[in-house]
Amino acid sequence: MTPEDLQTALARALATSEAGLVAPGFAAHIDVSPPTRSELGDWSTPVALRAAAAPERRTELAAHLCTELRTLPEVADADIAGPGFVNVTLTPAARALVAFDLAAAAPGAGGAEQDGNRFRALLAAPDPGTAHSSAEPHLLDGRNAHVDPAALYALQRGHAAACREQRRAHRAGISTDAAAASTLEHPDETRMLIAVAAVPSSLERSSRLGEVDPFLTALLELGEAVEEFLDRCAVTPTVDEDITVIHSSRLLALRAVIIVLAAGLRQLGASAPERI
Repeated sequence: MTPEDLQTALARALATSEAGLVAPGFAAHIDVSPPTRSELGDWSTPVALRAAAAPERRTELAAHLCTELRTLPEVADADIAGPGFVNVTLTPAARALVAFDLAAAAPGAGGAEQDGNRFRALLAAPDPGTAHSSAEPHLLDGRNAHVDPAALYALQRGHAAACREQRRAHRAGISTDAAAASTLEHPDETRMLIAVAAVPSSLERSSRLGEVDPFLTALLELGEAVEEFLDRCAVTPTVDEDITVIHSSRLLALRAVIIVLAAGLRQLGASAPERI
């Protein structure tokens, strides 16, 4: 379940609220983003704060939204967080399916055509090749934006680390055929999967605002998340361990990370080396 999916669900929930609960004509953009702390859930939105007809009805509207969201099979829980904020926790399967769908559709960018188009804009940037430098990003319809070389290197390092582990898993004979989205419940798996799902909406926000920071921040979060994941979650078992469904599932999620980081680097006008 992506931020865009939640935005749609929240818009429907607003439409079903009782008369007088939502401000007349409310049509503002519904913000959905990861909360400041992982224990608060997977996604957070201030929509009740902004959409309530009156300040004293913000909590009431938030409660209505929570009730509606909890009816969705992808939502494990939805809670009020302060006056007008709602935090949403997804089921493990819903959390992982975004990455699984992207990774399973194709080994590279072509898979996005089959994934509800949510990754299409991200994957649209051409390969910079040797003719482009990291100072010439493709983001924002070709408008220049400065990107710290250290940030680009951090993204390239994360991409290369993911590629290295993928090669190791392939040498070990791990297949993704048995992957099951519901098996990925470790906190570092959760962080990485949410980071994957957050990248397309961050690109849309950067394009809308005309600045690179939202997109770059989301990519850096994914780069950090995959490095922590690789440190703490074994994709490839040791020689005395059996290959299980968890290894297959982690490998498929890792494939999605590689696709997204490579596409993100292209958007920034940089290469995505598989080895560093």
